[in-house]
Parts: sequence; structure tokens; C-alpha cells
Amino acid sequence: MLRRNPRKHKKSALLTCRICGLWEQFCVCALLPRIKSKAELLLIQHSSELLRQSNTGRLAEKMIEPCELISWGSREFPYREEALNNPARNYLVLYPRANNRPLVPADIQGPAGEETSLVLLDATWAQAKSMSRRIPDLQKLTFVSLPQSTTPAWKLRRSPGNGLCCTLEAAIRAMEIFEGEAHVHPLEMALELVMARALHMRGKLNKLQMERTCEPIMEFLRSL
Repeated sequence: MLRRNPRKHKKSALLTCRICGLWEQFCVCALLPRIKSKAELLLIQHSSELLRQSNTGRLAEKMIEPCELISWGSREFPYREEALNNPARNYLVLYPRANNRPLVPADIQGPAGEETSLVLLDATWAQAKSMSRRIPDLQKLTFVSLPQSTTPAWKLRRSPGNGLCCTLEAAIRAMEIFEGEAHVHPLEMALELVMARALHMRGKLNKLQMERTCEPIMEFLRSL
């Protein structure tokens, strides 16, 4: 009896890295940089993201310091309400809402000089929209948005609107506002590396195209 779509079956059986989401033979975790951020990142991660290969919250946690993942919607890892209730922190929720003000360099500190914690919702757009309304602690915080002047680089998920980007890319663009493009450049290169290999895994880049894209990036990351 012939097996249905044997090529697809073979690919689906390949083991993937739990951090970068790539097949183990393509894993790039050993090359990923570790960059310090002036603003603490708090990623509230929907429980379904734990199983998604295209999740970039795990990459943000690995590459950006300080960065903390807070689970939402999981029975095994209950949501921690105290995470957003430190009176000594200036909490800003980076999420696109109508009438949000843009994130600006001065947001690196609160009105009384408090250090900033930047809150991001790590989920699909539909889930993030629900989370932004259902998590009580968020309602008392200030929501801010990124400038929508650039085209998002991450191409592994569809976004419902222009200028909307994945969790890691949003974190990178926020850090760029606070600390400049040169500081976040290694993160941008790492994101491009992961994306190129992921697109190859999906059949959207052939092997030669992937290698031409990845080789100079890998050389750059090794030099850090």
C-alpha cells in the first residue's frame, strides 16, 4: 500500500529545536547573540505558543537580557499576577491599539525616574487581542505603539494589518528606539538567519538561496 504524501511525512518526523524552532540539523542557537536592554522585557506568552515552531518569544528570551516569559492560559504554569504590580517599575504595554501614543526614547524612564518594563503579548494576533482585554492587570497600564514606517521582516505568519510585526521584531524595534540601530543590529541579523532557514524548511527558499543568505550572517555572528 502506498503511503500518502511520503515526502511530507518524512519532513514532519524531523526533530526540531525547542528554542529556535528549526530542524536540529539547522539549529542556530549556538550562534545567537546575547544583548543587554535598558528596558526589561516581559513577554506574556499564550500557552499555545509553546508548540509553535514559528514562535519568536523564545528567541527573545534567549537573546535579550533582561527578558522574562510569563505564561497565560496554562494550567501547568499559572499566570503570575505579581509580575505587573511592582510600584517601582514603569510598565508600558507595546500593543497596537487605536489612539495609542507612539513609543519614544523618553519612555526609557517613568515620570518619577522609574525603570521601564516593556510588556509584549506573545501570541497570534487574534489571541493577543483577546489577552489585551481579558488580563485585568493590563487595563491599568499605558498602551503604546511602534512607528509604522517600516515593513516587518518576519514572513512566517500573516499579520492582519500593515506594519504589524512578530514578538521578537517588536522587541528589537523598541530597543532601537531606546538604544539605537547599532545596538540591535546583531538581533536583526539573528532574526534574518532564523527566517531564512525556516523559509527553506517550508520550501520557500531552495538550498542555494538559503546558503547565500545565511553564510555572511553566520560569519558576522561568529565575529561578535
